Amino acid sequence: MSITSRFLDEAQEYQVILSGRFDFSQLSEFRDAYENAPAKAKKYAIDMRAVEMIDSSALGMLLKMKRSLNLADGEIVITNCSNDVEKILKIAKFDLMFSIQ
Repeated sequence: MSITSRFLDEAQEYQVILSGRFDFSQLSEFRDAYENAPAKAKKYAIDMRAVEMIDSSALGMLLKMKRSLNLADGEIVITNCSNDVEKILKIAKFDLMFSIQ
């Protein structure tokens, strides 16, 4: 698994790009990625285009991120999920807590 991030200044969007297996072994790297976002970020996009597998600990990490960021004036979106990953997110009712695009 690798995690990269970038800030799109004109859109005030901070992107966290995941690849491989998204599981507990990525806890520190994932947390560091969103905690180091610029303060002016209004939108956080978690790009799962290259995620092969997601487990329950990854779901917990997404919830922790949502609680930690506590965005009153912004949003977190999960983008580019494979059908399998999107199915897991919907079974866990994450589509009620996050925008899944």
